[in-house]
Amino acid sequence: MSSRRPVAVSGARRRARGLTALLVTTVVAAVVLAGCASIPTSGAVREGSGVRSDSRDLIIRALARPPSPGMTDVQIVNGFLLASADFDGDHGVARQFLTTDAATSWNPAAQTVVYDESQAVDVVARTPGQVAFSAHKLAVITVQGDYQLAARSSMTTAGFTLKKVAGQWRIATLPSILFVTQGDVDRAYRTFDVYFPDPTRSVLVPNQVLLPYGPGTSTALVRSLLAGPTDWLKPAVRSAFPAGMKLVVDSAPIRPGGVVQVDLGGAQTQAGTADLNTMSAQLAWTLRQLPDVTGQQITIDGAPIAAAGAGTIQPIQSWATYDPDAFASGARTFFVRSGRLVELRAGGASKVAVVPGVLGDGRQPLRSPALSTSSADVAGLDRAGAHLLVGHVSATDKARTVLTGTSFTAPGWDRLDEVWTVDRSASGPVVWTVPLGKDPVRVTVRDLPAGRVLAFRVASDGVRVAAVVEDTTGDGSLYLGRIERVNGHIAVAGFRPVDTRVSGTSTITDVQDVTWAAADRFAVLGTSQNGTLEPSLVSLTGLAVQTLGPVDQAKLPIVSMATAPGRQVLVGTGDGNLWTFDGLGWALVGEGSDPTYAG
Repeated sequence: MSSRRPVAVSGARRRARGLTALLVTTVVAAVVLAGCASIPTSGAVREGSGVRSDSRDLIIRALARPPSPGMTDVQIVNGFLLASADFDGDHGVARQFLTTDAATSWNPAAQTVVYDESQAVDVVARTPGQVAFSAHKLAVITVQGDYQLAARSSMTTAGFTLKKVAGQWRIATLPSILFVTQGDVDRAYRTFDVYFPDPTRSVLVPNQVLLPYGPGTSTALVRSLLAGPTDWLKPAVRSAFPAGMKLVVDSAPIRPGGVVQVDLGGAQTQAGTADLNTMSAQLAWTLRQLPDVTGQQITIDGAPIAAAGAGTIQPIQSWATYDPDAFASGARTFFVRSGRLVELRAGGASKVAVVPGVLGDGRQPLRSPALSTSSADVAGLDRAGAHLLVGHVSATDKARTVLTGTSFTAPGWDRLDEVWTVDRSASGPVVWTVPLGKDPVRVTVRDLPAGRVLAFRVASDGVRVAAVVEDTTGDGSLYLGRIERVNGHIAVAGFRPVDTRVSGTSTITDVQDVTWAAADRFAVLGTSQNGTLEPSLVSLTGLAVQTLGPVDQAKLPIVSMATAPGRQVLVGTGDGNLWTFDGLGWALVGEGSDPTYAG
């Protein structure tokens, strides 16, 4: 039996700035980001790395108008704010609104403030030549490209001092801040993954940043990589690039044939072979996001490096072993049917098979099962959700109880064969990790917002976590945190909101569950704009969202969900059925619940 309905994909929302901005459309090469074939990657609300683009993107560029004779002081500030969104010539048009000294000293790269143009934006002359600017602040983009959401109802303010130059008002003093609207971000920036190794240097972790998109993007990406991870991710990863290493000439051009030339120097320490390999992998994974790049050539102090197995000109698809989305060979898919653990196989009448052993024959029912990366071991909860169980998938003996608590979140494994869960005790959430075959370890928690934890999912890299926390009003919100491992001590910290606000509103509200769809995107179960609880694919910044729609016309409530890199989205609905999303729509698998992929 099968059933299918088309996917409901939200359309793009772009807001015109109006006033004196002149918009033209230019077709340029797209940023094609790493993704997975089975998980849909089109239909973005806004552009971002969580959504695959076509090979060509429609980029809307703001062509700024320079100042006109006779403009008032307020008009000059307004014109400057509008022109700031034009990055050509290092904001050359915007600098025409400044005095010569101010044009030289203004540093728009120091910080970028994103403000909400859909709410009141005040540009007011307090006295002649003294103009005040205020607006609702949405986010800050740091010099590293880190997109940091502002607290709701935050304001941004600035003062501008103007003076007459040859009879015309010009801005003489101003903050070294670039003020842009969210629409400007949509037009001028792109989300990129800049890669850094995990503490074991065996897998790369994407650090999502926002960078202006244009002809110098390859150089900007290399600069970002050499600058190291953002302050948020820095405690959890270590770059292979030695401190002090930099571009000899501040350029990493794409040569004819698509090879990026990266000439490095300035490091105080000599890189070893392992470092060279990891450095090469970091560069390759970062630069492969540019569609015209086919390879990279790296020199250090003028000498080309030949990393192991890649040669001096390294194909951009080299270093597959560092893949953050690498999936174990033969990884399997399980779900629960009538209290029994069953396996979902590809195609044919035999696509569902009962798992042999006590978990498959019903002698030990499991809730919320989770497979290890090898698919050999399983963790799950008892019916009451107060006991965490771990055992071999096909064991004849019952899985052993490794933790007893009040109410555990659905468990999950990381690539280090550790099971993670949260005990929602009366005194507050307690995070636990259980290394396979070892005793549980209570994890130090910092910065986790107060409230009931609905979901807690560790990325397969073992470096980042996604959490859903329900506040006192009953609304669930999504947070991204990091895992810090120092001298054998484990802590989760740095939880930051992942919001999908557009002009102060949200594309997704009341989040109920989250899983990792890929290393750089989530699958989020939340209430969409049409008021239905639906899965959506969301980038780590929240700037790219794709809503998959309800599973059928009856809008059945979704009670469980699973995703994994390269795998289809699976959901269990309140009527006891399992559904799969194949990129076109939802198809009924049959009776079942609690789907799970390895890892």
